[in-house]
Amino acid sequence: MLRLHSKLLIIGVSTLILSACNNLFSVKRATATDWHVADAAVSNEFDSSGRLAVVDDDKGSYANFSWQSLNNVQTIEVNTPLGNSIGVLCRDQQGVIAEDSHGQITTAASVEELSQRMLGFALPFDHLNQWVQGYWIKGEPHKIMPDGSLLQSGWRIHRQLTKDSNTPRIVKLNNQRFDIKLVFDEYAQTTDKLSQCELRQKQSE
Repeated sequence: MLRLHSKLLIIGVSTLILSACNNLFSVKRATATDWHVADAAVSNEFDSSGRLAVVDDDKGSYANFSWQSLNNVQTIEVNTPLGNSIGVLCRDQQGVIAEDSHGQITTAASVEELSQRMLGFALPFDHLNQWVQGYWIKGEPHKIMPDGSLLQSGWRIHRQLTKDSNTPRIVKLNNQRFDIKLVFDEYAQTTDKLSQCELRQKQSE
């Protein structure tokens, strides 16, 4: 009973946060026609920041994030609600590298593995940059549901878009274990490029 009350409290707080966000921004729910196939011509360079809420086995985690997707280099920095750094994770063609709150740099086989170790939950980072932009992954089974959500790679993805710019405002991801909500306070396409994670340069110094 206590665990159920805890989960309801987490969901309730999260709902209040998202409701407040909807009052500040005019949003619309993405429909089936807002999804497209990702191919070589898709540009996925963007710079964004916002808030993150995760429910994992009745336990809730909340954080702020800044996220850059630059020429297939994915960098996400996660901070506590008070602004203290939890860690920076980055993926490039050489693999995955991260720096924790104590400045220790480490590597792992995947962002999912490293985020689980550092943050306590696994971020579905492999496809997330394309899902938030409204693309399903080419060559992998997918299904677009009547409510406009996407089923792919074991996740169900719901998107809400900012009406005036059609950019992602709220992205919800659910699977059998996790409920993840990303609230984008800032999101902008960019032409900036990176060839590798900046942490690799720091590591070699």
